[in-house]
Formats: sequence, C-alpha cells, structure tokens
Amino acid sequence: MFSSKLKLSALAFALSVSLAAPAQAIPVDLELVLLADVSGSLDTTDFNLQRDGYAAAFNSAAVQNAILGGAIGSIAVTLVYWSDSQSVAVPWTLIDSAADASAFATLISSAARPFSGGTGMTAAINFGSGLFASNGFEASRLTIDVSGDGAESNVCSFGVMNCAPLQAARDAFLLGGGTRNINALWIDDRDFFGDDAGDTINALTYGTTNVIGGSTAFQGIAQDFSGFQSAITNKLGREITRVPEPGSLALLGLGLAGLAASRRRKL
Repeated sequence: MFSSKLKLSALAFALSVSLAAPAQAIPVDLELVLLADVSGSLDTTDFNLQRDGYAAAFNSAAVQNAILGGAIGSIAVTLVYWSDSQSVAVPWTLIDSAADASAFATLISSAARPFSGGTGMTAAINFGSGLFASNGFEASRLTIDVSGDGAESNVCSFGVMNCAPLQAARDAFLLGGGTRNINALWIDDRDFFGDDAGDTINALTYGTTNVIGGSTAFQGIAQDFSGFQSAITNKLGREITRVPEPGSLALLGLGLAGLAASRRRKL
C-alpha cells in the first residue's frame, strides 16, 4: 500500500512538472511578419488586388520552392492589416509543405478588411516587432515585410521626407536579437508617392531613409495594384531565400549586423 502511494505521488509530481515545463519552440528558417496597408488611399479594388496578390504568391511554385528549399524547409508567417490601428488577419502559421502554403493562401483570401484610415506605419512596425516574442517559433532570421502606397501620415506630415518616429521604430526592431531585416514593397498608383519625376515623395528614398534596414534588406516598387501579384511573389521569394534585390541593399542598419549572431529562445 505504502509503495503504491509513493508511486502515485511520483507520477503526480512528474505530471505536474511536465505540465509546467515550457513547450519547445519550433525551429524554422524564417519568422516573417507581413504588414499590409489598408489605409484610406486603398479603395475596394486596390484592397482586393493586394489581398489576392498575397494569396497568389503563397500558391505559387516560386514561393513554395523557396520555403521548402531552406536549411530546415519551413517558415513561420503571419499577416497583419494596418492603418490607424493594426489587426492580425492571419495568425502565426507554420508552412513546411506546399499544402501548408496553399492553406495559408486560403486564409489570406478569406480575411476581411477590418478598417481603413490614416497611414500609421510607425505603429504598424512597432506592433509587428512585438509579434515575434513568444510566438512558438525560433529562427535566426526575423523579417518584417511592409507593403503600402504612402508615407507615414499619423505621427509625421505626409510630405516630409524624414520621419524620426518611423526611423526609431525601425531601429528599435533592428537592435533585437537574431538577424533582422525590414523590407518594403511600395505601390505607385498615384502622383504623390512613387518613383515618378512628379511624385510628391520618392518612395525608394523614403524607404531607405525611414523604413528598410538590416544586412540583407531591400525594397521595390509595383507600378500599380494590378502589378502587385508578380511584385510580391518575387519579393517573398527573395526574402525567404535571403537574396536582396540588386542595387537596393539597405545601408541603414548595416552597423547593427554584429548583433545578428545571438539567437533567441522563445516559448
């Protein structure tokens, strides 16, 4: 009887320890936060083209092969819609097969637009930065992928090239552990933000000054929303395989590359 009680006590103790022990983070090649602009400058057609572009990218052989071709052969990814506030459209998802990538694409297609409003890119990057902690995954590379068609308008004037709060959000993320990058895909569909001679703000200069950073960071421009699908497919393939766009490597953040050696353990 006494021996049985001891065995039961030992079993109960082992069970309690097991339940209390933190779950092991799942190793992946990349943790990726997709920040998709849904501000008021995007009408319904624009939003649908952007959403469908993301979905088509994850259904594409190019992106699926990039994911499966990594050292581990998997990534963790989440999609966030942002404007004046932020909303997680698709939560953290493990993709380690073509079927998983297509399932993620389906979740994107079914995610409704939550709101619209100003271009709160600073708050979006701060929000995205916080999503890596305790997400259940572990990678040596962490990337924020920003898409948008305008400059920060909530904490800086839209027409000002230098936005200190946005730069601070970028720099704070880059100072964290692991190899970190912020990449951007800008959408030029109006005359106030893009790479045309008459644009109020040059998007690439704005991105280099305020947004992108990291040892392999890059940016690009889709000339309109109808070209978003091919642009984001190419961009995702490059950042998943860690290949920067030729000629667009970010100078900002390179001084922080020495911090990239440390890995994080996350529960």
